[in-house]
Amino acid sequence: MSNISARLRLLRTALMRRFIYTDIVAMAEQYGLSIRDVCADVEPFEFAALATGSPLSGPDFSVLREADFTAADAYAAGWSSEPSVGRFLGRLAAARRAAVVIELGCFVGWSTAHIALALAKSNPAGRVHYLDYDRRYLDTAGANLRRLGLEAQGQPHQGMSTDPAVQSALPAKADIVFIDTSHDYECTLQEIDHYGARLNPGGCLVLHDSLSASGVRRAVYERKDRFRVATFATERSNGITVLWPQ
Repeated sequence: MSNISARLRLLRTALMRRFIYTDIVAMAEQYGLSIRDVCADVEPFEFAALATGSPLSGPDFSVLREADFTAADAYAAGWSSEPSVGRFLGRLAAARRAAVVIELGCFVGWSTAHIALALAKSNPAGRVHYLDYDRRYLDTAGANLRRLGLEAQGQPHQGMSTDPAVQSALPAKADIVFIDTSHDYECTLQEIDHYGARLNPGGCLVLHDSLSASGVRRAVYERKDRFRVATFATERSNGITVLWPQ
């Protein structure tokens, strides 16, 4: 009976909200279950440069300032990917000379801008197809790309990543797919299966919050035999995982 209030709160959240990930995280933190002791601010390309003493190549992301990418509502404040995640995605797109990148869950376009900037420098014909279920965030992401002169590198899509209509509107093949949506186990598993099958040879899936979100961790673990798996810490202990098909 000691946890009856928490159960009622969880039930109310599940009945009233479309996505409950952040609410569950907040409840878990009250019970000391937060993951906050695994962190890093250097992404894999930067790590390789540090470890080998080699110069770091790729786009200059210093023109992108996190403070310029803001949300209209306080509820969504702080939801953007960590700076190292944006830099990694951009450098990955540049290194692969990606022609097609699919971003599932763009929020206000912080990571989208990194990818678009990399495409503009390495493959101007390349496109990042960015998706969000919330029109407000999609419009904000588009406005940020326009502000940076990167609108030509982006193509917006509204809807849910598992909706067949949305899936049919996205490119049939992609070099990189970045997954940062509901973090729900079933949804993430469907995303891995569906979008993993769309990868071009040498392509990869990149999943955000692969340390902090139990649903993402579980989905990755259940599909580990189908992929080569690399997981890295990030500034806010959220983590990022890259999956390459075997």
